Amino acid sequence: MPLTIPTTQTLKDTYLSFLESALNQSAPLADKAFLRVFSAINGAVFTTLYKFAAQEAKENLAISASRAGLIKLGNEYSTPIKPAEAAILTITLPAVNGTIIPQTVDFVGDNNGIRYGLAANSNPATGGLVTMSVTAKVTGAQGNLAVTDTLSIGTQVAGAETTATVTVIENTGADEEGTESYRSRLLQVIRSPGGGGNSADYRNWSNEVAGVENSYPYAGQPGGGSPPDRTVYVEATTSIDPDGIAPGSLLTEVRTSITTDPVTGLSRQPLGMTDDTLFILSITRISFYIQINTLTVDASKEAQVKADIETAVTAYFVGLAPFIDGLDPDFEKNDTVTDASVTDIVQDVVSSAGGFFTALGFGLSVGSFIPSYVLGQGEHAKLSPASGITYV
Repeated sequence: MPLTIPTTQTLKDTYLSFLESALNQSAPLADKAFLRVFSAINGAVFTTLYKFAAQEAKENLAISASRAGLIKLGNEYSTPIKPAEAAILTITLPAVNGTIIPQTVDFVGDNNGIRYGLAANSNPATGGLVTMSVTAKVTGAQGNLAVTDTLSIGTQVAGAETTATVTVIENTGADEEGTESYRSRLLQVIRSPGGGGNSADYRNWSNEVAGVENSYPYAGQPGGGSPPDRTVYVEATTSIDPDGIAPGSLLTEVRTSITTDPVTGLSRQPLGMTDDTLFILSITRISFYIQINTLTVDASKEAQVKADIETAVTAYFVGLAPFIDGLDPDFEKNDTVTDASVTDIVQDVVSSAGGFFTALGFGLSVGSFIPSYVLGQGEHAKLSPASGITYV
């Protein structure tokens, strides 16, 4: 049953009644009558205590806890919050053989303006190149660069050129885990206990990696099959990619997390499982097109209504996700786009503005409509950036 916090007045009246009953006499009505003042003070104090108790009750549940409460619960379930991480890159710089780049020299990303530093002096150049590892001097996704991106040297070094090139992403920079993302991940751990290398283990091991928003493990190779093959689709945080498409460097980190415990260094895969039967892929985004017939609203509201429709439909598609039988709870199933569900989303917006429309259709391409679509393995949805919503 819900917890109802009594009002201060109710508590005051209750305490006054107790005191009058115990003394077998009524308290006088004077403003400074001791029993009335004492009851008012107790009422105010216990209102605060009731509120504190109610808040602490919420802190015991992952679904309602604050960020601080989630961190405490996460530690209890061996699921700590993911801190921000800095990007680590391998770069090469053309240089005369034997040239060493000192640790004091830094580089600046030409695409993002972020500074990168060396942990130690580089090895001498060989084959006309100095190969070195550099770390972003700020944490988060802002420090990420792609292979072939360039960096400019901060201080000229004799025998070396000034522009370096990224050749390997050693670690993908990631922002600190958001509260709601952490809540979702912790609820997954609580609701689907792992053990023995089951599907929950694979999801938990994947989601431990900074920069991973969620993951979707399946038995078999991509598109179907059976064990011992396993496929895990990885969704990156929007700070890394707006559509959640995981870069190759993040997929490599997920594979490492699945195969090897980052704390103990021990193998995580069940006996007999090898990397040859483990496939790590990024999610994909399926684009949907919508056509709305005869939208009729007040002319002064039309532009805003259309903008609101796009916002609502975009949020609807982003909220969909593939469903994994035996792993995800049934009450969270939200993997099907239907003509009716899209119509309801649009109807809510249009009717609130006092308008109407006569028909709606959606599909994967302009002019081709389908009644429903169930997201497949690793598929997510979005409103088509090219065709989007058309009005006829």
